[in-house]
Amino acid sequence: MTNYAVGDLQGCLDPLQQLLDKLHFDPVEDQLIAVGDLVNRGPKSLETLRFCKGLGPAFKTVLGNHDLHLLAISKGVRSATPHDTLESIMSAPDRDELLDWLQQQPLLLTVGGYTLVHAGIPPQWDITTAQRLADEVSAALRSEDSDVYFQNMYGNQPTVWRDDLEGPERWRVITNYLTRMRLCTASGKLD
Repeated sequence: MTNYAVGDLQGCLDPLQQLLDKLHFDPVEDQLIAVGDLVNRGPKSLETLRFCKGLGPAFKTVLGNHDLHLLAISKGVRSATPHDTLESIMSAPDRDELLDWLQQQPLLLTVGGYTLVHAGIPPQWDITTAQRLADEVSAALRSEDSDVYFQNMYGNQPTVWRDDLEGPERWRVITNYLTRMRLCTASGKLD
């Protein structure tokens, strides 16, 4: 089995399919791994979600910030922006099935000895800690009270990890590291 990792599909299904054709990707033999942001910005977010979900066990992904944004919109916590290309998903007959599937995806994935996240892992966390904290957020996402997570997901505070953080603030900083971090200081302060 060959694992192919790709980043930020962002609704660009045609280039993905061209790449997979060039690689002679075979979902029976191979696995496609995406590092988040399956949707938004590109012209085919709905088709991209359907394609990825349709690959079944030949596809794995972590959630990215655009995926979480879509889920927040679907929960009524956030409104789409003029730049979002998510309307086709929101009005699709299989919307609930696709969104439920997306919401079940992890924030951190280990495949073949490699650990994948959408954005980054702060230097204060080892891989075991990152996995435990990603699982904590995933549990909040999958819970019956996931609305609490989405209502508190947006924001830039706190900017640094502390072990004593609890609830929504704790989930927000974990989410920001794993899905939004671009830079951080040696002490783990997010920029």
